[in-house]
Amino acid sequence: MDRRLPILLSLALVVVVGYGTLVAVANWELLVRGLPPRDLFGVPLMATLALLPPVGLCAWLIRRQVRRPARVLARDVRALLESRTADTEIHPPRSHVLGDLPAAVQALGDALKGSRREIRGAMATATAQINEQKSWLETILQGLAEGVVVCNRRHQILLYNPAAVTLLEAPEAVGLGRPLFGVVSRAPVLHTLERLEWRRKQAAAGAESGARFVCTNALATRVLQGRMSLILDSRGETSAYLVTLVDISSEVDTMQQVDAVRRALTTDLRGAVGNLRAAAETLDAHPEMSREDRRAFQQVLRSESETLSTRLEELAERFRGHALGRFPMSDLYSDDLVEGVRQRLRDLPEVELEMAGQPLWIQGDSLSLVRALECLLRHLVRYTGARHFYAETLLGDRRVYLDLTWQGPAVPAAELEHWLDSESGDEMGGQTLRDVLERHGIELWSQACGDGEQALLRLPMIAPSRPQFQAEGAHLPPRPEFYDFGLMREHEGDPERASTPLEDLSFVVFDCEMTGLNPMGGDEIISIAGVRVVKGRVLTGETFEQLIHPGRPIPPSSIRFHGITDDQVRDKPSITEVLPRFKTFVGDAVMVAHNAAFDMKFISLKEPACGVRFDNPVLDTLLLSVMVEDENEDHSLDALITRYGIEIEGRHTALGDALATAHLLVRLMERLRSQGYRTFGEVMRSSSMAAQLRQRERSISLQDGSGPAAGF
Repeated sequence: MDRRLPILLSLALVVVVGYGTLVAVANWELLVRGLPPRDLFGVPLMATLALLPPVGLCAWLIRRQVRRPARVLARDVRALLESRTADTEIHPPRSHVLGDLPAAVQALGDALKGSRREIRGAMATATAQINEQKSWLETILQGLAEGVVVCNRRHQILLYNPAAVTLLEAPEAVGLGRPLFGVVSRAPVLHTLERLEWRRKQAAAGAESGARFVCTNALATRVLQGRMSLILDSRGETSAYLVTLVDISSEVDTMQQVDAVRRALTTDLRGAVGNLRAAAETLDAHPEMSREDRRAFQQVLRSESETLSTRLEELAERFRGHALGRFPMSDLYSDDLVEGVRQRLRDLPEVELEMAGQPLWIQGDSLSLVRALECLLRHLVRYTGARHFYAETLLGDRRVYLDLTWQGPAVPAAELEHWLDSESGDEMGGQTLRDVLERHGIELWSQACGDGEQALLRLPMIAPSRPQFQAEGAHLPPRPEFYDFGLMREHEGDPERASTPLEDLSFVVFDCEMTGLNPMGGDEIISIAGVRVVKGRVLTGETFEQLIHPGRPIPPSSIRFHGITDDQVRDKPSITEVLPRFKTFVGDAVMVAHNAAFDMKFISLKEPACGVRFDNPVLDTLLLSVMVEDENEDHSLDALITRYGIEIEGRHTALGDALATAHLLVRLMERLRSQGYRTFGEVMRSSSMAAQLRQRERSISLQDGSGPAAGF
């Protein structure tokens, strides 16, 4: 109503002036003759009505040619001044009576944008070396097999690498600004941090700069060995700490197996050995013992010997291969192993080695296995006379079998035993074939197969640490934004969120696609996506996206809008599986959406069934846009994307709209800061007022019959 007041006052002034003019004209003749003027209200009604069309036309022209063009210019100028990272275009009005003012404003805007471009160019040149070093850091971090995590004193993650995401097995919970103790056990980290800080304060001579500790991931599925180092600021105080993580689950399992063998040797077998010794000593000390007594002692010797032999065999089978992790080994592809052997046999061109079946992963030392297989093949060529061999890998119970097959006789066990004492090559430091095979827990055996004209030599290899047929999962982008050292300046303590500066908050911008627009009428969520925004940066490497089976057909009218069909969601998880994962991804961040009430209504209806509660604060970019711009502007997402020059891929997909809204949020936050909004509480209060005013305007418009307000 405040925007209409100047127009109404102008109309009233025109009416008063016009009415006075009519009165003066009507009484002019009487005044010239010196007669008294007529009563003001005696002016003919038709003369008064004759003024209304020109007055209305005048008001319409003022509004169309002056006020509206001026408002558009003011809107674009404010957007340009308040947006620091992007140059908003100034759109001069097509029809106006402002003279050269729009052109001058556009020229001024172009000059400002030119100056900003020069400044950005200078900054880009000055930071080129930093960006190059940043690229190096990203490449190094992605190439490390060890997990790397850097945290501030509030134990928020400042940096992580892809290996850390894999080790911690919680991709939704790992992200910039997220709590470290949501993904690793708390006590070992805190204890190690306290120990390092005490050591630093004591300034002990020769003290190490780091300390090792053992922890588990949050799911307790992996045992991790960590090493922590402190990061000091310019005053020598601890501002952050670095943690590197290595999976030692297999080593812990090996140690447990070793402990089991040690207990068996020192405790379980002691009784059997004692019984054997006592029986043997008794027989030796009493040669005159009767036949019946001697037979009883011999039965003891036989029984205890069988028990001891069986137990030792069980221990050998249980322990076989578990202590192999002490020698450096890695996962190998059988195809690569066979190719290495082929290269070694180039001096025997008549010998062919082909790979049969599907290649599999095995574990071992590549060089020693290649040399061992080469040695075995040379023995096979000499013994069998065969020239054509096949190598095939097969999945066993706890092993992967590597079979070498040929046309010809099998190799006797005595001959194999003789081969084991041959050296496997100078590169192996004079080690025998037996040394290499025992290190890998391999026991050779040869047998005839088929109709007896073929034979094979089987090598039971160590199974790899990776699944053989692991489905290819979602990959991180080649250049993910997985670090932000700006978080190191995070304020200490835990102040109320309302007093937190906008730039210190973490946001998750999200969007949903549904089967329809009626949540109470049975429409369901079929896609949900989110992207994290930290320190004014849209972290494209930290996204969540999932199609959802709605449990009902998707209407064709909805498919035309978002393009998601029944076939695309047929094998997808239900909302009860997806929503808890999305809650983990969101954490305690501020949730943001465009027209957020619509999406949140669908989510809140599913909270009881999913066992989660989204009690996070929610911001609406539509209301933020109303706060920084004129109420009468178009605040739809399409209009704002166009107005702010935001490029979008995948419009009307959940992730595409979430990314577009995230970039819009960054632009709106810049404008909010320029208009004096500093804290989250200030923005929440103003956006709440904006929502109330917008709802009131909508109600007034409905009562006036002018239609609903747009976009809410």
